[in-house]
Amino acid sequence: MTDLLRRIRNGLVRRQYARINRYFRTASPEQIRRSGDRRALKAFHRAARLVPAYQKILREHGVDPGEITTIEQFRRRVPIVDKQALFAAYPLRDLCVGGRLDDAFRFHSSSGHTGVFSFGVEGRDDAAKTALGLEFTLHDRFAVLDRHTLLINCLPMGVTIPTRVVPAAATSVRPDVVLALVEQLKDDFEQILLIGEHLVLKKVIEEGAERGIGWEDLVVHAVTGAEFIAEGFRTYLAGLLGLDFDRPQRGLVLVNFGLSELSLNIFSETAETVGIRRLAYEDAGFREALYGRPTTICPNLMQCYPGQTFLETVEGPAGRSELVVTMLDPGLKAPMVRYNTKDFVELLSYRKLAEVLGDFGHASRLPAARLPLGVIWGKWAPLPATAPQAVYPEQVKEALYVSPEVAGKVTGNFRLGEENGQIVLKVQLRQGEQPRPALTELLTAALKRFAQADVQVRFLPFRQFPFGFAADFGRKNQYF
Repeated sequence: MTDLLRRIRNGLVRRQYARINRYFRTASPEQIRRSGDRRALKAFHRAARLVPAYQKILREHGVDPGEITTIEQFRRRVPIVDKQALFAAYPLRDLCVGGRLDDAFRFHSSSGHTGVFSFGVEGRDDAAKTALGLEFTLHDRFAVLDRHTLLINCLPMGVTIPTRVVPAAATSVRPDVVLALVEQLKDDFEQILLIGEHLVLKKVIEEGAERGIGWEDLVVHAVTGAEFIAEGFRTYLAGLLGLDFDRPQRGLVLVNFGLSELSLNIFSETAETVGIRRLAYEDAGFREALYGRPTTICPNLMQCYPGQTFLETVEGPAGRSELVVTMLDPGLKAPMVRYNTKDFVELLSYRKLAEVLGDFGHASRLPAARLPLGVIWGKWAPLPATAPQAVYPEQVKEALYVSPEVAGKVTGNFRLGEENGQIVLKVQLRQGEQPRPALTELLTAALKRFAQADVQVRFLPFRQFPFGFAADFGRKNQYF
């Protein structure tokens, strides 16, 4: 493509982004909400009319789609579905418009972590819209139209990142390939964007520093997700990269929340929401006000786009709220309506966030985009499951990164278990590292900051960690 054509294309794309951004910054939260309500009803009626599996589900629940005319009726009467009710019960074609796959363009698979695989299906029009939404987020966060950017996709093989405007390389979970690309291309791009699961990024950046890549001399952004990401992990990664949280244009570490069967981008962080979460990490009073309860950890705070998803929560186990998503795009090949993701998420309005920030003298921290937010707690299952004093994987994740000395010696993989009534935490060391009493003392002290339970800590050499997380990053970790 000639420079002239590239400038024309980027100009058109930039105008699209500007229009979206202007709406998010000028529309009232109520306008944005009402628009989402209308689109949710349309998405429901489209699925009820065109998706064979959904028609059967509605009949089984005694729901006449013609009687659902208000958002209140939608919330009260439309059944909530989940992975088991859809993907374990129906062939994929029956979850698609018209019960057909012949016009499918791309498929996305989940990790199968729960024992049931879920799938996203895109038509060609879906793919173009997905690219637009992703590119808007990339430009909004990292100014990819203004700075020559290399995107390195470190996600497991098969997870695509569609983009029309950013040069991209797909390395899968191969740190050696990532580092070879960085060494070869770092002088040819103004900034590098690494997208991958957090332990892959940890390994890439640690090994890059050991190989002599001067991360601090480059502009490097990192985007991760797929599970709860500790604020301490962000601090650790930022230290390796030489980032300054007051200069986000020099590099950011951001978290994204998506699911293969729904969207890669349901919630995402901004530099503004990162700043708010970091305030909560340091100030217990502000943390309790922001999250609505006393908590030793800080759930991820992210914004969402109501034009893309209609979000609700329902009560799940132990009174926690679980996220329910309705996808709103009227052209989706496999529309999902009131889909329970089983993630512990609470919704936070823009106005409530403004109120809390104002009460604590942080009004200037309010994000410019007037979008609703999600508080992402993670799966939030404890060990032991019923004891008053239990430990959560999310607490362990925070504790691992309190001390850079501990963080730099471990892979990030761990397993919680019980032995003779005692909670035992087994932690995998990086290759070449050996257990030392000083590490045990540091991690034990850090755990007491986040968890009330008494935990016995055991560090295991890399090859002696028996839970199958050697080095391939091909599956999500089991923490129990």
